[in-house]
Amino acid sequence: MEIGDLVRVLRGRDSGRIFLVIGHSVQRLQLVDGDLRPFKRPKSKNPRHVEQCGTVPEEMRQRLAAGHAPSDAEVRGVIAESTAQTEGGDASAEG
Repeated sequence: MEIGDLVRVLRGRDSGRIFLVIGHSVQRLQLVDGDLRPFKRPKSKNPRHVEQCGTVPEEMRQRLAAGHAPSDAEVRGVIAESTAQTEGGDASAEG
């Protein structure tokens, strides 16, 4: 997993929630959601306990890689947009 990936937590208290990867090391991912986990207080999570479910727009990915922190509102917006596409994608294909 890379910086800028959106992941769904599979294990733990936050199971089912979607987070943005803002950093990683060999054994841990740094995750934020802009709500319970703001950018200034990321959650550390084992990579085996999450699954990738999308990516952020390229512009935000480049900003994250350059070390520029997005606002928590931007993070919430990207996660909401991804969730809407995932849930709404099938409904729009039927109509």
